[in-house]
Amino acid sequence: MLSARLSVYLIASALFLAPTATVAAGQPSDFGTLSIQVRPPDAEIFVDGERWNGSEIAGALVIQLPPGVHRVDLRSPGRRTYSAEITIRAGETTPLNVALQGAPMRTPEPPPPPAPPPPGAIMRSSSEDGFVFAPDFRFSEIGHETSTLVGGYGGWVFAGKLLLGAGGYWQADDTNSGLHLAYGGPVVEWRMFTDRTVGFNLHGLVGGGQLYADYGDYRYGPYGGRRPRNGPPPPFYYSGYGDIFFVAEPEAQIVVRFSPSIRIQGGVGYRATSANDLSGASGSVSVQFGR
Repeated sequence: MLSARLSVYLIASALFLAPTATVAAGQPSDFGTLSIQVRPPDAEIFVDGERWNGSEIAGALVIQLPPGVHRVDLRSPGRRTYSAEITIRAGETTPLNVALQGAPMRTPEPPPPPAPPPPGAIMRSSSEDGFVFAPDFRFSEIGHETSTLVGGYGGWVFAGKLLLGAGGYWQADDTNSGLHLAYGGPVVEWRMFTDRTVGFNLHGLVGGGQLYADYGDYRYGPYGGRRPRNGPPPPFYYSGYGDIFFVAEPEAQIVVRFSPSIRIQGGVGYRATSANDLSGASGSVSVQFGR
C-alpha cells in the first residue's frame, strides 16, 4: 500500500517538474550573445544608448540581448567614435572586434579674404620703394612777363612717401629783351594720403640757374635796342650776357592717381631767386611715372 502511494507521489512530482524544466531549458534560446572586444580597453561602450562598463584590461564584454537590430557606440577621448547597427540572432554569439582610430588632424581654416579697399582708395604694390620720373610744364612771371618753362624731375622714392632726386627747367619762350631762363637742382617731395585717389604733396627744388641772351654778339649800351653783328649800333645794345643766380622753388601739389604707377599733379608755388625780376609765383602740371 505504501509502495503504491510512493509511486503515485513520484509520478505527480515528475509531471509537475517536467514543464518547469522545459521552460528553464528553453529560456537561453530566446536571447543572443554580443561579444565586444575593443581597443583601447577603457573605451566607453553604449548599447542602445545604455552604457556598459568594460574591463580596463584586454578582454571581451559579453552581453545577452534579445534578437533584433541593436545600435553599438564605442567612444574614447582623442579617438574617432565607432557606431554600428548589429543584428542579434537567438541562440547565436555575434563577435565585434574594434580598434578605435586616432582623431583626424583638424585642417586649419583659411584666413578670411582681405577687406575691400574703401571708396576712393588706390591699391599699392607690396614694395613701395622705386624710381619715378615726371615730365613737368610750368608757367610763371619772369621780368614782368608771363613765360612758360618745360623740364622734369626724377629720383628714388622711399616707403612710397619720400622722393629724393633732381630736376631742371628751361624757358620755352624768350622775353621781350631776348633773354632766357634755365635752372635746376636737387628735388625733395613728401607725399600725403598715398592710399587715396586724390592726395597732396609738398614739393621743392633748391639749386642754381642762369639768365642768358639769345645771341652772343649783344652787349648792354646806354639806350636800348639790339646791335646786329655787322649793322650800325642802336642807342642801346647788349652782347655776351649771362647772369648766374640761386633759386629755391617750394610748391604745393594736388595729386590724382590713376594707378599705382601713373599720377597727374597740379601745383602752385613761388620761385625765389637772387637775381632781379626773376622771382615770382608759378604753377605747374606734371605726370609721374613709377613709384
